[in-house]
Amino acid sequence: MIVRAVHFIMLIALWLMHLPCIRAQDAIFSQYYASPIYLNPAFTGTGAGSRIVMNYRNQPFPRLGTFSTINVSYDTDLPSVNSGLGLIVTSDHQGGLLMRNNISAVYAYHLQAGEKLFINFGAQAGYYRKDLNWNNLTFADADEPPPEETWNHASNFAAGLLIHSDWYYAGLSAHHLNRPRESFYGNHRLPIKYTAHMGMYVEPSQQRRANTLPFNYFISPNLIVQNQGEYYRINYGFYAGIESLMAGVWYRQDLNNPNTIIFLVGLSLDNYRIGYSYDYSLSGYSSATHGAHELSVAIYFHDPKRNLRERILNCPRF
Repeated sequence: MIVRAVHFIMLIALWLMHLPCIRAQDAIFSQYYASPIYLNPAFTGTGAGSRIVMNYRNQPFPRLGTFSTINVSYDTDLPSVNSGLGLIVTSDHQGGLLMRNNISAVYAYHLQAGEKLFINFGAQAGYYRKDLNWNNLTFADADEPPPEETWNHASNFAAGLLIHSDWYYAGLSAHHLNRPRESFYGNHRLPIKYTAHMGMYVEPSQQRRANTLPFNYFISPNLIVQNQGEYYRINYGFYAGIESLMAGVWYRQDLNNPNTIIFLVGLSLDNYRIGYSYDYSLSGYSSATHGAHELSVAIYFHDPKRNLRERILNCPRF
């Protein structure tokens, strides 16, 4: 089953690389698993109880201003109906010129396909709005007329699939299935964003019959492939942690733009998790101020009367 799942994900990833090109793309979070519902709606309800996740990303661009994105989500596990339910809000601000806001309700059904194998089916439906700050634009012709409307809005849908056991996980997701109208002139639409991801989460210290080490640790290699219009990204990542401390490094291979190295550190305790990451662009202009900084905070609400079930997903939280 593991080999089939890996082959299936790789075939989809290769297929994504041959889709037709269209301009436009969503905001990117480098802490992929710190914003799980943003990555794949099938992650809804995979925590132990309820959780609130908050993500903030800030990236200054020379002569373009600052690009910042805020993402907040809430989801909860509903074990009595084998489901997860959630809400996600994303606000993306691009140099004070463009603002994208999206709010969606998310549902996932958790199917037990084997003793330790689960398949989640996720669906997301929401409202999308894009605003243009026309007054912040400067033209050679001061009488350049604005568009008839400086904002547009539409419904927005996404779906996802997630396969996981107690040590591996793989999934597919597609966002903007109905392709909301993107432009203020004409009828250009936001292209569908496709994501294929897979990874392993191994705790060797807990798998030994007699653990001779005085601490627990984990290792987690990951691969994420994304496509949206003409943009293609392959992300290779590796996490490692000892007790509550975690560190990781990712390499984002962008087939259209300069590649990026991502460094992560995090602290994960029973009821909360804090993570920080820094993107170092290989374009040549990155520095301590020009790279992208990202902060994530998650709060978990566990039911003390409930035993954690095996179907709770083990994967990195950053």
